[in-house]
Amino acid sequence: MPYSARNNGGEMSDRFNLHGLRRDNLDEAKRLISDTLGVEFTPKESSFRGGAYFSHRGSDRFEVTIERNFTDDEGILSEPEFPLHSTLIFVSYATSEVEGLLNALGEIDLLRSEVIQ
Repeated sequence: MPYSARNNGGEMSDRFNLHGLRRDNLDEAKRLISDTLGVEFTPKESSFRGGAYFSHRGSDRFEVTIERNFTDDEGILSEPEFPLHSTLIFVSYATSEVEGLLNALGEIDLLRSEVIQ
């Protein structure tokens, strides 16, 4: 059952996780994650994030953004340690259920996980 179909989706973690996809199609990534988690994304635009990106912010601090691993004006990737991952998925304050759903997809790699201070 998608995350949003439940009351709170489990205990929320004070973690920031960076996931990556090895495909360069934001619309496909948005559909995949939206269908998996049962959440809606808002299209946004920011030169800081490499142009177009998608964002979801839940009422419980839970947030997901989907953006490109873009090359800046100096020729450096936004996440240079992950050059094979064209699409980046930033997840903040996710429940263990959300992380389990993302990990179960198989094609999304967990690239980095940090405790939010």
